[in-house]
Amino acid sequence: MFFFFSNRLGCAGSLLLSLAVTAVLLAIFVL
Repeated sequence: MFFFFSNRLGCAGSLLLSLAVTAVLLAIFVL
């Protein structure tokens, strides 16, 4: 999944996207 995003947005974009997804998942599990 992240490979497709990395191909489109680049390494920085994929890293930011993965960080955002993990942050949302953490927020969902905590709340």
